[in-house]
Amino acid sequence: MTMLSTKDKIFQSALELFASQGIQATSTAQISKKAGVASGTLFVHFKSKQELIDTIYISIKKNAFSDLNENMPNNSSFELQFKGASRKIIEYFLNNYNEFIFLGLVDTDPMVSKEARAIGFKNFEKPMTAMKQFFKEGYFRDIDFDLLMQINWSTTETIIKNLKLRNLNRPSESELNVIWDVMKKSS
Repeated sequence: MTMLSTKDKIFQSALELFASQGIQATSTAQISKKAGVASGTLFVHFKSKQELIDTIYISIKKNAFSDLNENMPNNSSFELQFKGASRKIIEYFLNNYNEFIFLGLVDTDPMVSKEARAIGFKNFEKPMTAMKQFFKEGYFRDIDFDLLMQINWSTTETIIKNLKLRNLNRPSESELNVIWDVMKKSS
């Protein structure tokens, strides 16, 4: 078992508290106490609660969404590539459920700075560029692209929540088909 650094203890404690009681309701004193460090120690590693929130957000975006098609054979169909990326996202968040909860919180209560959102988007830029290209090539439904991405994420969120509720750690092919069916252009 690896020992966490003080900074990592603070990070993990904050993430757990944010996920369980909300960002606004969590004080830096609570985070310090949970991490087992003095109150001032938190501020040695993070200048403010805002910096801690931003750091968590950027970390999640980097770990969950970058290189979604990594290890995917180039000769596989677009459908298989899409389902592979969806599976990767779902499994990541099932294994890192507090991160999933945190993203939901910052989507409804935008506590993340504009700078952190821009960095977070950079980590998602490559797969999003590919999605836009596939959209232009006619693989997806012909509706507003941003709306389609929101519908895709809502469907993915629902599947993650349902799998977590059932204590399952990976989506079935039929669940991946639901996400694909939401996106694909009708024949």
